[in-house]
Amino acid sequence: MKRISDKITHKNKIISIKNNRLHIYKRSGSNFWQGRMFLNDTQIVKSSGTISLANAKKVLGDWYDEQHFKVKHNISIKNSKVKDAVDKFLIWNDMTTSIGSVTKKGYKDQFNLIKQYKNLMNQNLNLVTSKDIEGFIAWRMKKAKSQGKVLRGATLVANITTLSKFFNWCVTEGLLEKKHRSLGNIKKLLSRKMRHQRTSRAGFTKIEYQHLLKSNRERIKKGRSIRDRFRAEQLHQFIIFMVGTGLRVDECLNLKWSDVKAVDRQANTTEKFLHSDLRYYLEINVSQSKTNERQAQGLSSAYYAFVRLVKLYRDTGMRKVFVDDETIFGVKSFREGMNSLLNYANLKTKKIGDQYVKMDSKSLRNTYIQFMRDKNVSTDYIRKNCGTSSAMIDKYYTANSTIDSMLDVVLMTGRVKLKAV
Repeated sequence: MKRISDKITHKNKIISIKNNRLHIYKRSGSNFWQGRMFLNDTQIVKSSGTISLANAKKVLGDWYDEQHFKVKHNISIKNSKVKDAVDKFLIWNDMTTSIGSVTKKGYKDQFNLIKQYKNLMNQNLNLVTSKDIEGFIAWRMKKAKSQGKVLRGATLVANITTLSKFFNWCVTEGLLEKKHRSLGNIKKLLSRKMRHQRTSRAGFTKIEYQHLLKSNRERIKKGRSIRDRFRAEQLHQFIIFMVGTGLRVDECLNLKWSDVKAVDRQANTTEKFLHSDLRYYLEINVSQSKTNERQAQGLSSAYYAFVRLVKLYRDTGMRKVFVDDETIFGVKSFREGMNSLLNYANLKTKKIGDQYVKMDSKSLRNTYIQFMRDKNVSTDYIRKNCGTSSAMIDKYYTANSTIDSMLDVVLMTGRVKLKAV
């Protein structure tokens, strides 16, 4: 004989037990029995994970008792690990009829990979933040690189889409507190975070940088006079020189001929803190700086920009070369030419998340830092060459490195079909 507290009533397929405080029912599109109850004026729900009513009453009845025990003894009722919730989600994924077989397989394949990121899997579900998501993205990039692969934006978006679906499901099932429902829209969450944390020190991506140089080549060809073409060519080499050295704009423009030495390593084995085996590079004495005087080095690209400047000056006769007390570029600013080029190339502003950032000559220094970090060059080398601190690089420049380029891809990419990675 059933106890009064376990009296079962059938009304609209809702079965009530535990003195009518626990309601068992089936949601549309699901074969599983669900449980629903109120605790501390908050409704929580749970899937039984079974289609058997008898088993569902046992599972959900135990759940009811467990949750009330935790409330009575002031124990958090929502403290499961992400990995435990993922296991429950995958069971639901196998049994539900609300999604198609292709999507089911997509979620399963995605989690085969996502579950490898233990930092997220071992996190308390209700303590997950945007930093955990960024950590996952950084891990995905590192994993792809270690395998000699390039992580495509669409692939990463599929990962993020899967996680968003999972967190939404956790809210619906009562595993995740409603105050964390923003995890169900990770793209919006990352966009809001980036809006608050981004700085104006944005750099160009490799594609943007190539487009910038290509656009300037077009402008050089269209120059109406020798002087116009000379200025455009000089600007061209200035851009390459900046991205190849990481100098500040004023440091670059104040360089004198005596401050720069072009080095061929086959003829000169001098090495100070050179990060790689470059045959051609520049040794630069940065004497006029906002920080202390320092020795910097220019990459091969800066070396060739320097060589081409010498050739330009000699061929046109516009400037003398190797006059110790004269500056190499001989101008106070490239602001007008740079702004004109950026407008021509449609790169004057850059959308980062939902914010537009103004680009200018200063963006070239950040481009250098981005490119060097993408090549896994040590922060110590970069800070020495740029005359800054590791803290400044992390605070102002890392925010625009590869990981945030991938965040931008996530924010700008729409829905994608889920597939195995």
